Amino acid sequence: MPPKRDGVPAKKKGKVQAKPLPIAAGSNWAKMKGQLQTAKPAEAKKQDLQYVKVKKTTEKKPKKAQTIDWIDTSKIVAMDCEMVGVGLSGTRSVLARCSIVDFDGNVVYDEHVKPMEKVTDFRTHVSGIRSKSLRNAIPFPKCQQDVGAILKDKILVGHALRNDLQALMLTHPKPMIRDTTKYRPYMRRKVNGTKLLPKALRHLAQEVLDKTIQTGEHDSVEDARTTLELYKKAMVPWEKALKAAKVPGALVGQAPVNVQAKAKQTGASKAKTGDVDDDDDDIETLKSKPVEKKTLHIPDAQALMLQEYDE
Repeated sequence: MPPKRDGVPAKKKGKVQAKPLPIAAGSNWAKMKGQLQTAKPAEAKKQDLQYVKVKKTTEKKPKKAQTIDWIDTSKIVAMDCEMVGVGLSGTRSVLARCSIVDFDGNVVYDEHVKPMEKVTDFRTHVSGIRSKSLRNAIPFPKCQQDVGAILKDKILVGHALRNDLQALMLTHPKPMIRDTTKYRPYMRRKVNGTKLLPKALRHLAQEVLDKTIQTGEHDSVEDARTTLELYKKAMVPWEKALKAAKVPGALVGQAPVNVQAKAKQTGASKAKTGDVDDDDDDIETLKSKPVEKKTLHIPDAQALMLQEYDE
């Protein structure tokens, strides 16, 4: 053991760890060290071995409704009217409420109308109209004037618009009408599968839009918005069919499949029996039949004279 000096043990021989030299405050090393500490980490690249692919999450943007280049949506409105009954039996319908919405579904016009005749059947369970609903109603001529001004130069969307326009005593150009009862894909076939018939608005809403309406009293604003949604759903093929149609106001679009006629046709094709060579036999039969030569008979002058006098 190494000798002790004044009671203090001697240090073992070995490597002596060097102490770091003090760094001057203004040296380049201190500046570089500070830059390294504050520097941003390098971004990962595809060629790096430890590259981690990060998927970018983007918010889903709502899909915009398809539009047609030659159609100005600001000129599209949807209308629906509610009727009440007049007359002794209350079966004659007159206007009691008229609602119009724009292409975005905003209410443009919604007014109750006072009939010019005494109401004998309010039809509240369907129309939603009551006697108190008509206390502050506007006169019919006023409604007629207002609606006529709104519909001018507009594309009118609705369900069975003929009834609404008849109640308003107004007309509208046929090329400017989009009636959901006149669009073939929205129609149904008769029981025998031949004639096309319109569907009720509530049935169309349920089938096409998966929407339930008219469970009780009808709301003309809701019905107008529903017809507008139906039009938007088929706007592109509808407008293309109208552009290709020659007669305005006629039924447009592809008709639903005639299931019964298709079944009959399939059954008939299955019931048909015979060899493939039957057609050849028919051809041979036609070939074997002699062709009669027609001769031209020219009557003489005496025969013509007798024919003239019916002799």
